[in-house]
Amino acid sequence: MASGDAASDPQDNRRVLIVGAGPAGLTAAIALARAGIQARVFERAPELGRVGGGLGVQSNALRALQKLGIGERIVAAGTEMRAQEICDIHGRPLFSFPQGEVADEYGTPTISLMRAEVQLTLVDALPDGVLALDAECVGVEEDGEQVVAHFEDGSSERGALLIGADGGRSVVRKYVYGKEDAPPRYSGFTSWRAVVDIGPGVLPPATSRTFLGAGRQFVMFPVGENRIYWGLMKREPEGRSDPPEALHELLCEYLRDFPEVTRRLVQASDPAEILKTDVCDRDPERTWRRGRVIVIGDAAHMTTPFVGQGAGISMEDAVVLAKELSLTDGLRDKRMLEGALDSFQRARMERCAQIVLTSRRRGRVFSWANPVVVAMRNTALRAAPASFWRRETAKSINYDL
Repeated sequence: MASGDAASDPQDNRRVLIVGAGPAGLTAAIALARAGIQARVFERAPELGRVGGGLGVQSNALRALQKLGIGERIVAAGTEMRAQEICDIHGRPLFSFPQGEVADEYGTPTISLMRAEVQLTLVDALPDGVLALDAECVGVEEDGEQVVAHFEDGSSERGALLIGADGGRSVVRKYVYGKEDAPPRYSGFTSWRAVVDIGPGVLPPATSRTFLGAGRQFVMFPVGENRIYWGLMKREPEGRSDPPEALHELLCEYLRDFPEVTRRLVQASDPAEILKTDVCDRDPERTWRRGRVIVIGDAAHMTTPFVGQGAGISMEDAVVLAKELSLTDGLRDKRMLEGALDSFQRARMERCAQIVLTSRRRGRVFSWANPVVVAMRNTALRAAPASFWRRETAKSINYDL
């Protein structure tokens, strides 16, 4: 639970409050600690590591974590990915993103693992006493040169700066944008996903595979020995409910024309463990901050998963923000603190907008449902030279921290 009240303490002017213990918030806390800045992370969940599917930590994100000295922990916990194969609905190859080949040029691989393993690895790297669980932030305000976070249990905490890393439906974001904040934009896709323990031979080593259908796609990749993450995305109206007693049958019907392995993975999944989400993003913003409150990660630039960089650019945010804040004399220099927040935005906004919009465009192409148009799309994808997909891969991971 959150502790303390709104009474001011001199130490409050030298610490950062972070709302949200996802990849962005936890990485920010670690990076700030490395910079000698006190931080506290507040997470509404009562425990961590129980919810979530698979996650790809691409080469750029791993480089960010290596700067904090924890990259090797992620490598040890996960599986290196060398290729991302894109196939048609019958399993015939269309093209491949050469992730491993491009990552080799940067000296850091792309790693796939459970999202919970990423979260717990980051938690293990936190200084003692930094993380507060079961602490749901319900409001934010600024009081002079301090920021106050209010929690559901009635307590409050003060700091010099507040970072909102509380996801796409962020409470902190509501303070930053007020009445001008628009709801997330529904992409037209709904996603079902799970992780299953299954024998070898489902996939070639170090490979993810995506099958593109008409308004549907299915992705699968390893997240450990004999463990496969799968995700089905399908065009349908937002907010539609599923019959819980017949979920396997429903998803297998959606996959009736796909390779048999897709239905086998669904059937091997516990229906209670299948996560469902309406896939959303947001238009790029002109600012991510209001006064001494700033949002990062999904709270700032929620994106669809078609580039696979949602967690990656969130971790980049955290490292870059901590780097800028390290130049503020431990948050003592108020003028430099303002300049650090502005400099962070200048360093990050174009990069994140490019990822969001590239993912949106890719999702539109993948969502086409007319069979004639789908056949034309597949012909064009198959005809594109390997050099094009290499450039696309490099564009995604080429970021200098």
